[in-house]
Amino acid sequence: MARILIPVTGEHIAPRFDVCTEAWIGRVDELGNIVQERVLVLAHPSAEDMCQLAMNEHVDIVICNGIESQYFDYLQWKKIQVIDSVIGTVERVLESLARKDLTNGVILT
Repeated sequence: MARILIPVTGEHIAPRFDVCTEAWIGRVDELGNIVQERVLVLAHPSAEDMCQLAMNEHVDIVICNGIESQYFDYLQWKKIQVIDSVIGTVERVLESLARKDLTNGVILT
């Protein structure tokens, strides 16, 4: 079961990784069912803090929209899969992930 982090604004993926103060963290099973979820709030927007949160929470996958290359590279170096330039609601994104068709640049409206 993958552990996932999604920077969010409300129910949608945040437009940028580095200006977001909320993160959806959860686990989904092979069928796409949410097994565990919670939303954490950061004290201030920070890409460094978001990366640290991913490390502290032992995240396997980060799904985001608009991440700078240095943070993308850092997360991948830490063996965290990053799926970038994704637009949509958390629900739609998780459905797509479960179908194994979530890719960089996908728009799910």
